[in-house]
Amino acid sequence: MPPPVEPGRAHNGGIEMNIKSIPLHLLPAAFILLLVACGGSTQPLPDIEATVEATPTPVPPTATPNNPSFTITSTLCEDEQGPDCTKLRLGDDYLTTSAPANGYLFSCADGDPNAPGSIESNITWIDFADKTWDFLKKLWLPQGPFSPATGTYTETISGDARLIEINNLPVDGKIGDWPMTNYAILTGIDPNPGIPTSGSFSVSYSASPSEAPSPTCTSLNAIGVTKNGVSIFSAVDGRGEDAVAREIVDVFGGHPAGSNYHYHFIPERLDNEFLSDGHSGIVGYINDGFPIYGYKGQGGAEMSNDDLDLCHGHKHGTLGYHYHATLEYPYTVGCYMGTPISSTSNGGPPPGDQGGNPPPEAQDGGPDFAKAASMLEVTENTLRTALGPPPPDWAASAERLRITEQALRKAFGLDQ
Repeated sequence: MPPPVEPGRAHNGGIEMNIKSIPLHLLPAAFILLLVACGGSTQPLPDIEATVEATPTPVPPTATPNNPSFTITSTLCEDEQGPDCTKLRLGDDYLTTSAPANGYLFSCADGDPNAPGSIESNITWIDFADKTWDFLKKLWLPQGPFSPATGTYTETISGDARLIEINNLPVDGKIGDWPMTNYAILTGIDPNPGIPTSGSFSVSYSASPSEAPSPTCTSLNAIGVTKNGVSIFSAVDGRGEDAVAREIVDVFGGHPAGSNYHYHFIPERLDNEFLSDGHSGIVGYINDGFPIYGYKGQGGAEMSNDDLDLCHGHKHGTLGYHYHATLEYPYTVGCYMGTPISSTSNGGPPPGDQGGNPPPEAQDGGPDFAKAASMLEVTENTLRTALGPPPPDWAASAERLRITEQALRKAFGLDQ
């Protein structure tokens, strides 16, 4: 009994051909070969399998509003708790410099409308009329071949001090394909040319923080650090607008300001340890020393602004005061309930309102590096290094920071 013939294969004695795999222009030659085989030759032909296949050329995925390569899902969005992920409140109108308020970010400074940021007309997932945005339709930078140094995080308690050292890269290695230059539609929305690099930063918090007489405003940049070794920035970009809603971040929740990788919200995967009652574990520490926990409160219920106070925290049981992550603005903290630190080692990105000791130039009426760094979402040390010794070369300095010269000059109050 002859062997079965697979679909698409011609079988004649010892000759087997995969016809499907033969290009059209070679089919005549293939059929001639078959006819010769059918001619009753007494010399059996050797087994031949002719397979011609084209090797596809890899093509980067195209970012479109519904392309699953550029959107993410969230288990927090799949339950009936917490905010509606398809209609999250846009935080642009919820930055205040006057006093803390529930659901607001109490900032020490306004944003700069001319600071680098996203291109509003190209954003498809924000309903600007309704002032809401859709987490599930937002575009995110995918993972790719980019592979920086391994992230580090060490935490040491010495007396009343909690010393944390990081290199500002993810300990779990989860990072997107920076820079975004291979993704034209993403850079058409947010022309961020930054590339995350490793640094060496340390910060000392109180191991037993206490509530201050009144809440304190936050900076526009670093406000804390995660246990994944990446700093936490406030909810806004340099313009004072909702960074999570507007800016392109990678599928792992972060993006660079220059070379400083950071989060504006807590990536859901970091909320992976839970207390006995389902309450989230600690995911990081804020500048005033208080811990920030994940998305779940007592009994495992997802937190929202309605569950938290003016600074986006609360206290209960033996946990004392602590902050919580939420999927709605201001995402991490709205203000400092305790007394924030005022300096960091190596000019840090994390954390400190000044990103280092206040520069003497600012006290003498000269340039305010701390304010400029805050507006540009870079550390003061990074800014000083880019500017070099006076007088600065504005064009070269802007290129080092990967921003426009206009934005750099604007941060120092020039070209008003």
